[in-house]
Amino acid sequence: MSRERFSILRIIGLGDLKGQPASIHFTFWIMLLSAFFLFADQNLPASNLSRIAAAFGLTDEKEYRFMLGGLVNLPFFVLGGVVSVLYGRLTDRIDRKKLLVTAVVLGELPCLLTGFAQDYWTYFVLRMFTGFGIGGVFPILFSITGDLFRTENRPTASAWVGLAMSLGMGLGQLFAGSVAHDVIFGLEGWRFSFIAVALPAFPIALLFYFFARIPQHGAADSAALGLGSSADSAALTEEAPVTAESFKRVFSTRTNILAFLQGIPGTVPWGFLFVYAVDFFEKSKGWSVDTGNTVVLMFAGMSILGGFLGGFIGKKLYAMNRRLFPAFCAFTVIVGAIPTFYLINYNGASMMPAFIAALIGGLIVPMTGANVRAILINTNLPENRGAVFGVFNLTDDLGKGVGPFFIGLFLLAMPALLAYNVAISMWIVCGIVWLGMIFTMNADEDRVTEELKKRGKT
Repeated sequence: MSRERFSILRIIGLGDLKGQPASIHFTFWIMLLSAFFLFADQNLPASNLSRIAAAFGLTDEKEYRFMLGGLVNLPFFVLGGVVSVLYGRLTDRIDRKKLLVTAVVLGELPCLLTGFAQDYWTYFVLRMFTGFGIGGVFPILFSITGDLFRTENRPTASAWVGLAMSLGMGLGQLFAGSVAHDVIFGLEGWRFSFIAVALPAFPIALLFYFFARIPQHGAADSAALGLGSSADSAALTEEAPVTAESFKRVFSTRTNILAFLQGIPGTVPWGFLFVYAVDFFEKSKGWSVDTGNTVVLMFAGMSILGGFLGGFIGKKLYAMNRRLFPAFCAFTVIVGAIPTFYLINYNGASMMPAFIAALIGGLIVPMTGANVRAILINTNLPENRGAVFGVFNLTDDLGKGVGPFFIGLFLLAMPALLAYNVAISMWIVCGIVWLGMIFTMNADEDRVTEELKKRGKT
């Protein structure tokens, strides 16, 4: 049995890193660490809505759910989405190292200052600008990933990136909940959580800037086609100015359009789970805040495993039959909605059924995450990938921002349980859109492969 076959990197789905210089390994792992801390602040408020509301004098339950859960999230994600489109196009043209560091600093600075906000509108503005960092870093992460890994390894590589983001969100929320009732260095626990999560990101950004080595655009595609030199890699990427025409090319690919469309309804249920769920379980179902946090964190914890596992399953299905790849994603997102419906409608005395539903739903639904990103890398040329992920994150953020906003409006007009059931049903809509990719993905991917082969020959 050869060492090549049993390389640890191959076992964990990162075989393309084998034989690469230490600087490339460092780049990938420090990039994941940056993503971890940047995304860690996204769910910090979820465990402390009532305590943040009390700090700002918001006492009415419906009012503070809307103000802190719906209204704040709208500009947070919409600004992030707009920035993502801008950064996405710049990612294809400008030094990605500088762009990533800029995104991290501009996102984490307002996160740090949020811990010192003295009124609601200061908090509102700081949370809005925190979305800048998350929106900016997203297309950079997957543009670099696409240039580090070949087509067949992109599902697992994307799963690792998704793992870093999900761990950040999950552990950030867990940390915020663990200090919820504490006073640390004279600060309320919820305030301290914003500061503690933001601070490590700054030295990590410096390490990335000085020591990371960013691959050339098209480097992995060049290797897959048997082209080895930097000049060969550059030949696979066509230079083009940042214009409206650039984005027309993005929307000329049918798979891109479907990937964008599925993201809007697909992210709405997460808005409930990570914004409203703990408060709903505590106030409407009478569960303790610790129990509500446990249920959400069980779902979130399994979603980390599910997203990671989904990348490995997707890789296997891709190798068997490429059509199985999007079919698997459609199946998991629809089926995963069933235990989630059960969870929010459960009223039994024992918590065990709720725990089991959270574990099953959390495992199944997120299996699409790594795979949609791999599909977008594979069906777009190297010079368009940043723009594609910018638009993808915009549509994703529209769901994350508009979803909680409209759920907040629903809460003002209808019972909470009905509003949350409508939110979960959006996963079924997402799955139906996924079915369309069964008929578009292969053709779009083959078109990219043929174009890269033509460029390699010239």
